[in-house]
Amino acid sequence: AGLSSNTLSLDVELAEKIRTLPGVKFVTPIAQYIQNTGTGIGFRVTEGIIFDSYAETTGIKLVSGQAPQNNDEVIVDEEYAAEKKLTVGSQVKTLDKTFKLAGIYTPVVGSRIKVRLSMLQELLSAENHCTMLFVRCLNTKDQQAVAKQISETTTDIQIIFTSDLPRLYSQGLPALDVFLNVLVALSIFISTLVILLSMYTAIVERTREIGVLKSLGASSTFIIWTIEKEALVIGIIGVLIGHGLAFLSRLLITSFTTLQNIHFEWEWLVITTLVGIIGALVGAIYPAIYAARQDPVVALSYE
Repeated sequence: AGLSSNTLSLDVELAEKIRTLPGVKFVTPIAQYIQNTGTGIGFRVTEGIIFDSYAETTGIKLVSGQAPQNNDEVIVDEEYAAEKKLTVGSQVKTLDKTFKLAGIYTPVVGSRIKVRLSMLQELLSAENHCTMLFVRCLNTKDQQAVAKQISETTTDIQIIFTSDLPRLYSQGLPALDVFLNVLVALSIFISTLVILLSMYTAIVERTREIGVLKSLGASSTFIIWTIEKEALVIGIIGVLIGHGLAFLSRLLITSFTTLQNIHFEWEWLVITTLVGIIGALVGAIYPAIYAARQDPVVALSYE
């Protein structure tokens, strides 16, 4: 769970009180500083941490280098270091200053760049204060009980469970969900309509060929399946192009904005694949039935 209030308004000593509560395993204070990047789109968040307690609480580990030893050093995550081609000893610019990269950690947790907590406290003139406290319970089943104890221990704080963060982000932008749902529905409708029109046009252009097949004894099922197979190929190609554009968009976003940690969930890739293929097959149903019902004599005389 995480506790947050206004920027650097929480007393760090509160961490010691919470650490003594039953069910609490680790507590670490975190300071956050948000600033515009100056280039690209978006903003950058820099976190101030006490490395040892932060590592215990979040499970991050250094893969190279060491924790910041003074206020002129930072650490970054492994993905950020690879993207920016950084190594231990490189210079990192943040907070309108140039820092030395002391270490590289994994996995990605919180902000990409982390400094010592004392650095942000000094910068914001807020000694012994932090933005939030990150609390790790002995057992995840005890989260509610621990949260209740914390709320009874202190007031004027907000307790947020990490499992609730996706829901809170959605609630913060309710119109975005509606927009995305409408966009997806329109995309499915338009793609199905395009398949229908393209297949219908193709069938009209091949009326004589269909007449030949019918005169040779081709069944309606055979003609329908032949057209559906063509639609299936078109659907698969469309899905591959769509996925390719999605990965290309991610590359462009991570290259030209501060949004770096963008991942595609495999379950949604599977869902979009199925939707694309099913949409193509559904869109070809009417043209396929239309072709199967063609009279061979009329079809052969079509000009």
